[in-house]
Amino acid sequence: MNTLLRTVVLFVLGSLGPSLSQGLLTSIGMCPDLAFAQNSSTSPLLDQARSELEAGKPADAIITLEKLIDTFPPPEILQEAYLLQANALYQDNQPTDALTVLKQLLEEFPFSISTNPARVLMARLYIEIKDYEHALFQLYQALDYSTDLELRRSILQLIRQTELDNNNPLGAVKVALNEMSLSDQTERLELERVTQTLILQQLDESALQELVESYATRYPGDIATIRLIELHTAHGDEVLAERDIRGFLKRFPNHPYAQTAMALLQSFIGKIKGHSHIVAAALPFSGPMKTYGVDSLNGIRLALDIAKEQWGLASVGLVVKDTATLTAPLRPEMQQLLDEFQPLAVVGPLLSREIQGLGRLPDEYDTPFVTPSSTLLNVRQFGSFWFSTAMTSSVQAKRLAEYAIQELGYHRFAIIYPQTAYGRELGDMFAKEVLHSGGEIIAFEGYSEDQTDIGDQLRHLKEKDLAKYGETKKEKNRTGEERTVYTPGFDAVFVPGQPVHLALIAAQLAFYDMNVPILGGNSWHSPELFRWAKHDLDGSIFVDGFFPNSPDPSIQMFVRRYRSQFQKEPSLFAFQAYDAATMVMETIRQGARSGQDVWDQLVRRSDLPALSGFASFSSAGILNRRLYLLQVNKKTFTQLN
Repeated sequence: MNTLLRTVVLFVLGSLGPSLSQGLLTSIGMCPDLAFAQNSSTSPLLDQARSELEAGKPADAIITLEKLIDTFPPPEILQEAYLLQANALYQDNQPTDALTVLKQLLEEFPFSISTNPARVLMARLYIEIKDYEHALFQLYQALDYSTDLELRRSILQLIRQTELDNNNPLGAVKVALNEMSLSDQTERLELERVTQTLILQQLDESALQELVESYATRYPGDIATIRLIELHTAHGDEVLAERDIRGFLKRFPNHPYAQTAMALLQSFIGKIKGHSHIVAAALPFSGPMKTYGVDSLNGIRLALDIAKEQWGLASVGLVVKDTATLTAPLRPEMQQLLDEFQPLAVVGPLLSREIQGLGRLPDEYDTPFVTPSSTLLNVRQFGSFWFSTAMTSSVQAKRLAEYAIQELGYHRFAIIYPQTAYGRELGDMFAKEVLHSGGEIIAFEGYSEDQTDIGDQLRHLKEKDLAKYGETKKEKNRTGEERTVYTPGFDAVFVPGQPVHLALIAAQLAFYDMNVPILGGNSWHSPELFRWAKHDLDGSIFVDGFFPNSPDPSIQMFVRRYRSQFQKEPSLFAFQAYDAATMVMETIRQGARSGQDVWDQLVRRSDLPALSGFASFSSAGILNRRLYLLQVNKKTFTQLN
């Protein structure tokens, strides 16, 4: 038995008394004289089993304990019997049976003095069969119910080793950090050494990023950031290295590494400025928007790489501003970036409120800003140098209404929308586009997101429809009983909700005989749809700006390259940022040498290269791109156009 486990069990058994302690310690290879001198329950059979275990006769002890348990002893005896039985089975090379007994002990006595030693022993058994998940569960349970400081430290040590055995060095680091709070100065220094070794030698980029976010301004966020800088520099990924150095200097300006970081930063800045053309990206890389910022930067980087390969644009530098770690408002930070690097264009920011905060800054610097995700319906309200490659509610509504009216021949629609900003806006936009195309809205019904029954809304919809176009008639069913059958007068219903709500609405539409096609927006585009909706949505149609399974060669190229370069699936954010960067690169290919030159092409051209085909910007600054019409069919999405 290793020293760590020995220490854990020693502390756990401190409250169990000599009889129980001695049996458990003997069973796992510890000397009986280490047992604690406290009173314990007595039983002749219990004493006999303990003696048999001490004599190395676990099989005999098992028989004795079975006899004892069959006598229905009092709880304090039965607890000890179970724990000794598990130890005997463990010694007798019967780990599965030992686990069964321990589970029974925990089930019958969940809050007894035997609980924690049982959990520790159970964890040990799981570790031996390499079932680390269950071992960790039991150890964390033991930790939760342990109040003794030394015992908690010992269990944490065992957890840390188990996390390492489970190939989870990040988990081991987090446990070591918890250990530090319970340690003296000498032990803390040793734990820091262990933690640093794990961070520098075993953590991958994803784990390092998680540590940086969790410990942004304190140890070990500094060490994790330094390691990221080293990794990115070694891989020649100066864009990410430069981003991480700036973040490090903001969070740790007085760190011993700061001087080295500043020297590296100056070197990277010199390399960026050495390019003939510079493009900037203003994106978040921490906090709740981190995933979207990383995806967007990946899309931009891929666009630059492909432009260099296919168009020979080798002299384009990329400078990145992390909008989530700013110590000042975004506007002065962006002014500093524009003054220092004079980029031809900026891809970003992501949020509508950030655009509002920047206001007319792009116009003041004659530098186009292309947001890849803000869903503002009119970015030009903040200046003529604003552009957006995001898929807005107006773009979705327009394409869906056109398809439904012009290609499917629908004219009358009902709208059932969630009472959220997104739901109301998309519902309003769809109604506007239907009316503009000569169609008609029969009813416009809203529901709250916590509703599970929209019967009132559907009855109201039915009343409105019957007053106009709906019909009812009497029919006889198979048993000859007469029933009233309702036939809707509208052609389709538009439901821009989330998958979980959509499933409920589809089922209730069928219940109320509203068997009409269902239309939706890009919120449908999720595997969750098939978890909730099943067959009720087969044949339903929705729109989205990106469909990774599209047979289009350009989409397949993008998906393939993205997976290969970043080892993950591309998101809509990556797709829209890729388009934004590609269009900027196209203007450079066509001779743009200033922000004004880039603006001129973005404004006047109708053949800007988007992944879904040639595109142009509207007078509101929104990209008029091709959207994908997708149909739900047997737990898959099928492209219609």
